[in-house]
This record gives sequence, C-alpha cells and structure tokens, in this order.
Amino acid sequence: MRSLPLRFNYEFSRVYRRGGFATGRYLTVHVFRRPSGLKHNNTIVPPDVIRVGFCANKKQLGAVGRNRARRLMRESFSQIENKIRPGSDIVITLRSVPQVPTYQEIDSEIKRHLRKLDVLYSEN
Repeated sequence: MRSLPLRFNYEFSRVYRRGGFATGRYLTVHVFRRPSGLKHNNTIVPPDVIRVGFCANKKQLGAVGRNRARRLMRESFSQIENKIRPGSDIVITLRSVPQVPTYQEIDSEIKRHLRKLDVLYSEN
C-alpha cells in the first residue's frame, strides 16, 4: 500500500468540504473517499493509493512544537498505513493544545478516529 502527501490547498479543502470527520481531545481526522476517476493535475489519481496530510495549529505551539506534533502524527500513521482501505484522502489536524501530546495519546486517538470513520480494515 502506498501513501502520498496531500500538498495543495484545493485538495485539503475538498477533504474538509466533502468528507466526514471525527474530533477528539487532541486531534481532528477528516476522511474523504475518492470516487474513481478523480483527477489531480489532469491525471487520474490511482485508486490504490492513500493520500494524507498533517496539520498543526499555529495558535499556541511554536514552530518546534508544531513540527514535533507533525512528526509524531506521521510516525503513528505509518505504523497503521497497511491497515487502511485504499482510495481515501485523510487530513489529520492537531487541535489547539497547550503542549504537544505524547506519542501514545496521538497513536490511540488516530486509531480510534479511523476506526470510527470506517477506514481501517476490521481487526479479525
């Protein structure tokens, strides 16, 4: 399974507008299931890829805190990447928090939200 980054503003906006979301104490996860034939720069996005973007709020954390939070979110996502259904665009956003949450808090919240949004394969 491959995951590619979401890079452009219109891709993030599409996920926010047309996708579902789940909110928790530290994170908000938005998921948009791409229809087949969706184009990006006049080329069709392969249906077997997952596209993901990570955001951190600028309000309370400095640059070091935001980068650390994004690193923790990327690491947590990479651990469960092969359990995610292909054909999804995912945006994981850190909410306004006074300090960066631990890896365990981020990991458990990402798994819980993706399970709630029915993006993870069932764990049988």
